[in-house]
Amino acid sequence: MRGAFFIIVLIAMLIAGILTIKNMKSETSEGVNKTETIQKAKDTAKIADEVTKKLRETAKQANDPYSE
Repeated sequence: MRGAFFIIVLIAMLIAGILTIKNMKSETSEGVNKTETIQKAKDTAKIADEVTKKLRETAKQANDPYSE
């Protein structure tokens, strides 16, 4: 169970990283400013961190049969 949890977390982080890299590569001279790109990357990292925390809490509850 714990191994599956870590695999899910790694996949989520990989997807967030790929989306961030694609966003940074799509930067054009007339398009997105570098500061906006960095802010979007930070927002994506925050979302990934929140999802990771929720997954950890869910895994803890699944491993603890006496919770609640």
